[in-house]
This record gives sequence, C-alpha cells and structure tokens, in this order.
Amino acid sequence: MTAAPGRGQPKNSRLAFLAATFAAFALASPVAAQDSFSINEDELFGSDEGVVEVVAKSAAGSAVGSLLQTDTVRIGGSFSGSTTATWQWNDPWADGLDPASPDSHVLKPALSALVFFDARPTEASRFYGSVKTAWPFTEAGDTQVFELFSDFSHDDAIYFRFGKQTINWGVGYFFSPANIMNLDQIDPTDPTAQLEGPVAIRAMVPVKGTQHNLWAYAVFDQATMKPEDTALAAKAEFVSGGWELGAGAYFKRGDPLRGMLTAVGSMGQASLFGEATLSRGSSKKWVSEVGDLTPTGIIPRTDDTSLFFKGTTGFRYTNGDANVTVMGQYLYDGEGYANADREALIDKVLLQLGPAADDPYPMLFKKLILGSGRHYAALTFVKNEFLAKDLSFSAFGIANLSDFSGYLKPTLSYSFFDGLSMSVSAMVALGFDSGEYVVLNDGRALALSVALTLGSGAF
Repeated sequence: MTAAPGRGQPKNSRLAFLAATFAAFALASPVAAQDSFSINEDELFGSDEGVVEVVAKSAAGSAVGSLLQTDTVRIGGSFSGSTTATWQWNDPWADGLDPASPDSHVLKPALSALVFFDARPTEASRFYGSVKTAWPFTEAGDTQVFELFSDFSHDDAIYFRFGKQTINWGVGYFFSPANIMNLDQIDPTDPTAQLEGPVAIRAMVPVKGTQHNLWAYAVFDQATMKPEDTALAAKAEFVSGGWELGAGAYFKRGDPLRGMLTAVGSMGQASLFGEATLSRGSSKKWVSEVGDLTPTGIIPRTDDTSLFFKGTTGFRYTNGDANVTVMGQYLYDGEGYANADREALIDKVLLQLGPAADDPYPMLFKKLILGSGRHYAALTFVKNEFLAKDLSFSAFGIANLSDFSGYLKPTLSYSFFDGLSMSVSAMVALGFDSGEYVVLNDGRALALSVALTLGSGAF
C-alpha cells in the first residue's frame, strides 16, 4: 500500500518532509548507472487501489480532471534485494563437462531502491520525481534523479510536461526501433525496465470529439547548448477500428532525420504490435577494416546520406485460466552488416587471432559482433502455478537469424513466502563458432544460476 506521509500534519510540514526525503536521496552520491537498477513506476504504481489519500472531486466533464487533485503528497517506491551464484562452462560439448571445474564462477549480490513523490495540488498541475540508487553506493553512478517533471495545462485544451521524463514512442517489447529520444535502449533480457529519458518540453492536444491526440516535443540533451541544437519531434496518434496507430518524426541538427510508424491491436486473446522507422543517415559506426586487434587497427565507417529502415512486429498472448503468457517479436535492423561484409570482417579477425589464440573471443571481437546481424527474434513463455501454486516456469530465447546463433534460458522459481523466493536457471548458447551469441558467451556455453530474492517489494 502506498500511503501519504504525515496525514495529520500541516501542509507545509508534509512538503518539508517530502523535500528532505528527496534531497537525501538526491545528494547521497553522484549520478547512477542505468543498468544497476531499473523499474517501471507506471506498472508498479499505476493503480490507485488501496491508496489512502483524500481526492478532491474534479469538475464534471473536465478533461483536466484526470490530473487528480489531492490534499496529500503521495510518496512510494520499491526495494530490490538479491544474490545470485553462477557457474559457467564455456564449451562443455567439445571439452567435456566437469561439474567440479567450471571455467568461471561468481557470486553477485544486488541491492537497489527507488523512491518517488507525486504531488497534485490542483486539477491543472502535477509535480513528480523519482530517485534510484544501487549498492555499493560509493561509485559515481550509484544514485540518480531518474525523473523530475511537472504537468500543467492551458484552458483545458493543451497539456504540457516539462522536465526529465521517459518518452515512450515505441510499442515493441524486446526491440523498439521507434525508441528514438530516450537515453537508453531496451535490454531484451530485461524488457520491462523503464528507460531513462531526456529533459524535454512535451505538449499534447486532444482532438475534440475523437480519441486522437497530437504531440510535440523539444528535447534538451545538454546542460549548456545553442538554441539551434534543440531536438524537435512531433507525433500523431489515431484510434481506428480497435487499432491504435501512431506516426511521428524527429529532427536535430547534425543527427539523422527520422520518421516512425506504430500500430497496436488485438485478435482474440492475443495483442499484436508493430513499429517501423526510416532514417536518412545513421549515428552508428561500422567497422570497415581490421588491421590488428588493437583500437588503432579498427577503422570505423559512418554514413550520413543513405536510407536505413528498421521494422519489428510481435504478439502477446495471455490465457488467464491457464496462467500462461507468451510473447514473441521479430526485428529487421537495416543498420546491421550485410552477410558478406560481416563474414569478411570475421575472417580478418580470426586471421589476426590465429588458431592457437589464448583468448579466442577478445573484447574487440565482441564489439564487432554485437548487433551485427540484420534479423533477430526473441520469445518468452511464462507459466504461473506450474505443478504447484507457488512454483512458476519461464523460458526466454533470443536469436540472431542472420548467423543462426542464440541462447535459451529456462527458469524455475519458487516463492517460500512474501519476501523470500528462489530461482534456478540454465543458459545454453547455440550456434556456429563465429555466431554473435557464441562469441558474446565465450563459446557454446552452459551456465547454471541459483538466485535468492530477499525482501523485495513495493511500498
């Protein structure tokens, strides 16, 4: 339950308490690494069910009344604690599996938290901020102000947001080419993590008498910049026959000009989604030549004029009676290497390494191979109440369809009681010697992990 602090206190005291709490987290250490902790507040706190707070009635028929006025400041958050032990054998199928002699093993404790405030003093205004922190709390990047923005409106017709905010243009789950403005890309292994967004002004205009919306953005990605370096974007959303359609464009001086399309609909118990982008030029740097395995031996190439297409389509199927969820997605990445180019570069890397290399998968080889394909697919399957009420089974797989490599990770999870659960998983990397997911996992690896989740939850 999310409860407002200091219910019996005067309003000034509550605001002072909020400011002190927020400042304590904001000043705990410098800015945080995104991969240290990520959580989607909308999913965790999107429902007001069970929230103890006084809500003022909004004017009947007023669209701005959706910004609920409250007499209290809502403060909440989440805590996540876990420890994971992993043992990996890099190529047990060729070298033989010796359970007592893994190629690597590690114990990784993790501790992180998020705290947010949500204040809605009037129907037409809202102030929101969230702070994330992650252990060990001593390094730059352990704590960050993740979002900090205000919502306000004009004449119940135009709705504004200013501040640091996540900008969700895409509809994809594992892959999202239309995720143009956020500072992070989706991690397919953690697709529900909220992405860090920029400082921006957002304006939304609902089209009266319809469910259509028009959006405009000005994005500021530097603390000090020239006015002409402001990024500009616009998007239109339409609802037609059960489908939600979107079309938008993004422009920034010196960056590729991008356009995007999105679509979301349903068919029975399955929801379908797709998105596509077309850009003139690319910010990606390709490897054009490999001289040796040092940074000076890698010659990059850029392209500011060619057209690049990215497209994805996927589905989500949920059966509540069977406690089953299945999600799948395909991605075409026009910025990936053509097969012939990729294979030629890999051959040059392997020639430099030689047949008796101490490290057959050096970091520069991994950087070359990461995201090098043009065709990808990912699939996840979840079955809750698997054989027992508190036991669940899931399986996640991802593949580079250009080089026929991938990995599969099945997991069994059991909840002992609120605050303590355990999961056991296995990861198997599959493919040819120079396949992306073989190289990234140091071979056709087998990894076994045991994880304990301790005291985690929302408040």
